[in-house]
Amino acid sequence: MSEAYLLGGVRTPFARYGGSLSHLRLDDMLALVLNDVCRRVGVAPGDIEDVIAGCVNPAHEGMGDLARWAALAAGFPDTAAGATINRFCGSSLSATAMIAHAIKAGDLGIGIACGAESMSRSGWAYMKGDAPFMPRGPQFMLDTMWSGAGGPPNPKLLSRNAYIGMIETAQNVADRYGLTREEIDAFALRSQRNARSARDRGRLAREITPVTIPATRKTPERIVEHDEFIRDDTTAESLAALPAQPGTTQMTAGNSTPLSDGAAALILASGERATDLGVVPLARIVSSAVYGNDPLLMGIAPAWALPLALRNAGLAPQQIDLWEIHEAFSAQALGVLRELPRQLNGFEIPDEKLTPNGGAVAIGHPFGATGARYILTLATEMRERGVRYGAVGVCIGSGQGVAMVLENPDAS
Repeated sequence: MSEAYLLGGVRTPFARYGGSLSHLRLDDMLALVLNDVCRRVGVAPGDIEDVIAGCVNPAHEGMGDLARWAALAAGFPDTAAGATINRFCGSSLSATAMIAHAIKAGDLGIGIACGAESMSRSGWAYMKGDAPFMPRGPQFMLDTMWSGAGGPPNPKLLSRNAYIGMIETAQNVADRYGLTREEIDAFALRSQRNARSARDRGRLAREITPVTIPATRKTPERIVEHDEFIRDDTTAESLAALPAQPGTTQMTAGNSTPLSDGAAALILASGERATDLGVVPLARIVSSAVYGNDPLLMGIAPAWALPLALRNAGLAPQQIDLWEIHEAFSAQALGVLRELPRQLNGFEIPDEKLTPNGGAVAIGHPFGATGARYILTLATEMRERGVRYGAVGVCIGSGQGVAMVLENPDAS
């Protein structure tokens, strides 16, 4: 089998709902990082054989095959194929695994795994009736930002509450593991502090392609180069003052991920192709795994997916130098950290090895882009520290988890 290598990646800043990137079409936003990742890595668009994009809510400019449309909008040649997948929050991590699998099987030499989400521009869906022609009168419509993940409710799934709101599942996780509001807020503060430090020392800038915002009649042209959710004024006191969200007792706007816009892209290739192109790989894709559990406890499946990925890699948890655990909610991430020792024979992730540059609570969570962002962040940090192995685990709406193990080829 061939080996699959990550040659490099890039992402946009992650922006607020209705914020700096809300003017960008989804296909154009993804096209932006497709072009820039090729430029950064030193690969011609004509070299790319396939593009697989993650996107959770394509009910606007992403309708159809976002990967293909974005590749064409980026000016890639017609020979660059494209496919779009949806595994909710793990979409672009699964896209990375799919490209890696094709390379390892010898079916692909080089491809791009990517993802994008614009919650600002998500549209409305107009439901057709059961009859061949639409009846007159009031019709059922879905706000796809909130309901697009499930679509029109299936009675069988409604009966088991499978469409439960994600913030309610975070409360379920907090209740199951006995998490206090103070613990949950402290984890959110940790995320903000780490992300702020990473931004201020230029660490996050290594991943980000600045986005130019055109001038309007009232505002001049400007450049967005930082994530918009990192708050310099976050304190334990300010987090404690926030009210709990409806349907919860401990989840707040400060300890949950925000509504986000953003895109990320990674170039993967076989070792032979990387050598031909003269590109030094950033990381090797060692293994991956998926796992599913009860949708009512969405968030903790990475505690099972990560051990599976480690087993597939033939590694012990003590060999992992850096860990990225997705923070859909602070409580959900803490639930994973509470469950992992039960699945890893008592092993606990040392704090200094966990999401050192902040997680999604501070950086943002554009669903389709998050998995690729974690891979890029992890691989870059592994290279900076000169460590050998890293692991990432992402929780997924509907009760799934996906994990991946990376190796730094240059580690001593």
